[in-house]
Amino acid sequence: MMSTPTFRPAKKLPPPGGSAPPQPARPWRPFVFANLEKVSRNQMVVSQKLEWLLPGVAPTGQVTEGVRNRLKSLFEEEVRMFVDYVHVIPPRALRKYVGEPTFMAALAPQPHKTRGFMEVDLALAHAAIDMLLGGAGETVALRPLSDIEEGVMSYVILEMLKALSPDLDPGLPKLRLEGLVHGLEEVIQLVGGDEPLMAVVQLKAVLGAQTGYVRLFIPATVLGMVNPPSDSQVVRTRRAAAVAANSHRLAGVKTWLRAEIGTAEISSQDLLELRDRDVVLLEQLTARPDRGEGGSARLRVGAGRVGWADAEVVLEEGRYKAKLTAFHLGEGPRQDAEVAEPAAEAAPGGEGGASPGESTNPNLEVGRPKVDESTLKNEGGELLNDIPLQIAIELARVPVTAEGVVSLKVGQVLDLNRVPGEPVELSVNGKIVARGELVEVDGHLGVRILSLA
Repeated sequence: MMSTPTFRPAKKLPPPGGSAPPQPARPWRPFVFANLEKVSRNQMVVSQKLEWLLPGVAPTGQVTEGVRNRLKSLFEEEVRMFVDYVHVIPPRALRKYVGEPTFMAALAPQPHKTRGFMEVDLALAHAAIDMLLGGAGETVALRPLSDIEEGVMSYVILEMLKALSPDLDPGLPKLRLEGLVHGLEEVIQLVGGDEPLMAVVQLKAVLGAQTGYVRLFIPATVLGMVNPPSDSQVVRTRRAAAVAANSHRLAGVKTWLRAEIGTAEISSQDLLELRDRDVVLLEQLTARPDRGEGGSARLRVGAGRVGWADAEVVLEEGRYKAKLTAFHLGEGPRQDAEVAEPAAEAAPGGEGGASPGESTNPNLEVGRPKVDESTLKNEGGELLNDIPLQIAIELARVPVTAEGVVSLKVGQVLDLNRVPGEPVELSVNGKIVARGELVEVDGHLGVRILSLA
């Protein structure tokens, strides 16, 4: 970076009538969310494995199509089931979830293994039985199921398990109905005292005119047998399917699509001291908007840490356009978010303090506070000079919705809404730190800072 002469802050004049007493610093206190549920790391791991155990439920929020179709053929009525919530709890907290009377069945992957449970809302169970027996599924007074009614519901659960089997992890043993459970105490006894956690998946079910819930209680030891695939392609395929199923929710989420045409590297200290008329030398430049020429660009979404899209930049009818040529996901170096982002946020504002002869306003002398050098030495702050920051040179930023990002494809042409000769932007981790113009200094390309952002 080619820097101007040493900058000295302007002296602040005391207010009329003498010096004012220093204002006390505003006491900042951390804000605490008092009512948030505390989640341990083990609970997070259990929740992640649950997604792979129930692939048709966790990602999309809706039960697998095979189960819905089987229930529809049983009841001759459309059945809708959606995930209401997923919690991970210790077994002692089951009393908060299971009410009595209720209908519960014990599920086991094989004999003498840890059991899971399925609970069906009693009102929903009565409606299902009434429809299977030829009724209209009308609401009845809540009462425990008779032996015959329990047999009918056991048949319904068996059919659900049979329809769910093709979607389960093939490495897991098939679920089977071990029997019915009568009362919460029997549930706690079957779980045992050694079980650390249980996943509770509540499904909202709509059967005809009746709405109720179905709960699955899955022990953490069962989830421990689930091994999500290590193949990143499988993970991306699952994620893409989930995004496609929920793309309608992304219509209102907005971000930037950034067209990067070059890079530069400076230290964090140089970034802190950047000011108007400084020149940042470039490592590479793939397009020349200063000459009205095209080239190539990398299109990144937001911070651009996941990947990018290659694009060909062309000038059509006086405006730059980008044609997508390829996608690269999960590749390329990442900037250090913990170092680069704070440095970007610490970049000075637009009150340029450039020296006379270089500043766009030589008569303006606005001071900027300097970092306390003794503090840097005491805290090892000087070592920041050894940390390189990657600065991206952006030709344009195009507003785009998340739904629009999902629909991007090779061959698509995007209008960058830029004309030749406009300033370029310098960004770190997707955050704009300055705007400038392309210049040539002693045979090297650079960006002369016009304004700090």
